[in-house]
Amino acid sequence: MPEHVVWSFRHVRELIPTAQVDPATAPLVLHPKLKPELGDVTIELPQGPQPLNSFLTSTNTDSFTVVSGENLVFEWLAPGVGDLQPHLIFSVTKSVTGMLVGALVLDGKLDVDSLATKYVPEIAGSGFGDATVRNLLDMAVSYQFEEDYSPGPDIVAYRHSVGWYPAPLGAPDLHDFIVSRQKEGEHGKSFRYLSPTTDLVGWVIEAASGMPYATALSHYIWSKIGTEAPAHMTVDRQGSPRAAGGLSVIPRDMVRFGMMIRDGGMGVIDPGFIADIYENGSAEQWAAGDFSDLFVNGVYRSFCYRPGEDPAVIMGIGIHGQMLYVDRPRGVVIAKQSSWPIADSDELHIDSYHACRAVARSLS
Repeated sequence: MPEHVVWSFRHVRELIPTAQVDPATAPLVLHPKLKPELGDVTIELPQGPQPLNSFLTSTNTDSFTVVSGENLVFEWLAPGVGDLQPHLIFSVTKSVTGMLVGALVLDGKLDVDSLATKYVPEIAGSGFGDATVRNLLDMAVSYQFEEDYSPGPDIVAYRHSVGWYPAPLGAPDLHDFIVSRQKEGEHGKSFRYLSPTTDLVGWVIEAASGMPYATALSHYIWSKIGTEAPAHMTVDRQGSPRAAGGLSVIPRDMVRFGMMIRDGGMGVIDPGFIADIYENGSAEQWAAGDFSDLFVNGVYRSFCYRPGEDPAVIMGIGIHGQMLYVDRPRGVVIAKQSSWPIADSDELHIDSYHACRAVARSLS
């Protein structure tokens, strides 16, 4: 319910089973060189210009954290929000899952050009049977599912399977739900934003690494990039992760994750995998896909958005107002955690994008 989102997004462990992602033994120091004047940066919005501080308050923002280089230059917290409270980041989790694939590529455990059945043979008879891992990473697989947050019947069944809604007797778990999806078109032709695609990649990650998702994320990334607090991944009743949207992290660790992307992987992600996100991807798939109006020149690659307006900017976006903004040329990383009372709004996502863009440009 809308009146409960502010509390629930910061208390997921008290509501849903989770697996812990262990942090680093020593955190990466973010040198505090705060610039409170960034709160006065003007955001150009369709409804008129607005200073950043007013924008954050009016858009149900919980935290807004900005790093420039190695310096923490802005840290905004809503009243009652703590800087060490893990916050659900919804589909920014997809970008984390994509980077975990890049870590397994570096370790020689995963080939993105292979069929997904190489790692998860259980899906051979499903709509994913002839999909490559690359098809999955780019959301270029087509199967029967409607991502309707109203919520529609597919989303309800899906949330039963991942444990986000109490499941009726006999409801499938997440893996069974994935296997039940049937093909609905040719893979590789268009961008289709379907969250179970990322959950299948979570299954691929567990099979390729031989570890539970949370353990793999800690081993390959979270413990290596100087995080200061545990993260938490929601799991279904069989322990399978919601790799599409179940991760909770503190704001400063969210920007540390973005710094890893900005800095080419920090030795934990295959650098070619990172470069591929910045340089490749199909504009044709995007133009034929679900979000073509969101970014006119956009590309989606390895669960990351490339808006196409500024060079070398990539993003993670989640419902209810989550955003990770990585501007490599300017050296700026921004993490926005929010509690929108509505799940999704193209207009609000675009407004948040323009807010991040204005802040990054002001720091160049």
